[in-house]
Amino acid sequence: MLKDKTVLRNTIAVIVGLIIIYTIIQFGLIYNANRLHWDDKIFPEWRHVIKYFSHGEGKRFEVQFFGSMLAISGIAALVGGVITALLVKRAKQAYTMFVGFIVLIVALGDVLITPYHPTWYEIAICPVLFFSSWIGGLIVDLIYKNFLKKHKPSSQSY
Repeated sequence: MLKDKTVLRNTIAVIVGLIIIYTIIQFGLIYNANRLHWDDKIFPEWRHVIKYFSHGEGKRFEVQFFGSMLAISGIAALVGGVITALLVKRAKQAYTMFVGFIVLIVALGDVLITPYHPTWYEIAICPVLFFSSWIGGLIVDLIYKNFLKKHKPSSQSY
């Protein structure tokens, strides 16, 4: 039987992980577009930015923009996975895989709905997001198993 506190804690951990991933990707998008001479001061819809860097004047920056977005998305998923794993009590990798799956579904939706992504980006973004978040959980799980459990005092007295 699951305790209500555990369910609430795990739900909050997943939501916090997703918010962190979203925030890092948004800041990365703004920084990346400004760095590559995006001329609008206010960001319109995401599809306008993608169209500019894949079909407009910014086409010459296509590999730099989408390559940077791929790296930023991977870092965001890794950090979100680490935060999620730190907040859940058990099954750290399972919850980070769940976060990765949610982000994967969102990325697939974005790729299917927005037609201006380069093909290599469409292929690469999904595994990068999923595996980066899973690696974040794996890192935290390994740290907990290898370092924190070894240094925990034993409850048995001899």
